[in-house]
Amino acid sequence: MYDAERKIIVITGASAGLGRALALEAGRRKAKIALLARNRAALEEVRRLVIDSGGEAVAIPTDVGNQKAVSLAFAEIDSRWGRMDILFNVAGVVEPVKPLVKIEDDDMLQSLLVNVLGVYAASREAVKIMQTQLTGGTIINITSGAAVKAYVGWSMYGSQKAAVDQFTRIVAEEVKETSIRIAAISPGPFESRMQQVMRSSDEADFPMKKKFVDLHESGVLPTPEEIAPMFLDIALADWPELNGQIEDIRSGTFQNECGKRNIIIPDRIKS
Repeated sequence: MYDAERKIIVITGASAGLGRALALEAGRRKAKIALLARNRAALEEVRRLVIDSGGEAVAIPTDVGNQKAVSLAFAEIDSRWGRMDILFNVAGVVEPVKPLVKIEDDDMLQSLLVNVLGVYAASREAVKIMQTQLTGGTIINITSGAAVKAYVGWSMYGSQKAAVDQFTRIVAEEVKETSIRIAAISPGPFESRMQQVMRSSDEADFPMKKKFVDLHESGVLPTPEEIAPMFLDIALADWPELNGQIEDIRSGTFQNECGKRNIIIPDRIKS
């Protein structure tokens, strides 16, 4: 595992799921972590666990869909530590899981704010800070196979992840002459609240429901805690070629590249 001691790591969606698992893993490696999410109580619990494990953490309740709130959160991080090394854009929602004509305006807007604007705003603030550093920094956006697979019921989620992928490529071009790198990485399906939402969806709205029910019942889904160390090592590794890449951790080719850098692949996703 790569050394994260004294690294400044910012995680959106840090109150639960993969964001929480990343925070706890980084804490065990003695990193300094800014925890961003809307749930204040859950953030405080994660902050306490990080500190108990030997890391340092600050909880900053933030709605990533609110650009002003994101700007203020990053200003606080910059004021506190004066730099940042890694941003994980984890915050996301899978709802609404239903055909386009059934989606209400408010639900459409909320998914866009979290899944798209949240990534854009946090990445913008991170680049502003990272471009002042000789060491640059790393941004990891969490993407999904839904960005390239057309599933009925995922008109919002799939198209928004596709937007994040193209955003990643374009920003990578903008920062390619610097020491900043940005990549989008898909964790594939894993046990999460999103999986619960899909399994509880109406099959008439989401015909792929049975696939996700079967994955859960088969016991093959990794946990966030299993995949978090791999994601953290990817972000910490000396890997400039990662800039602009859209990757899936289930890909054999990507796993081979990880292996070259001594990044451990969880058993349940080994190709």
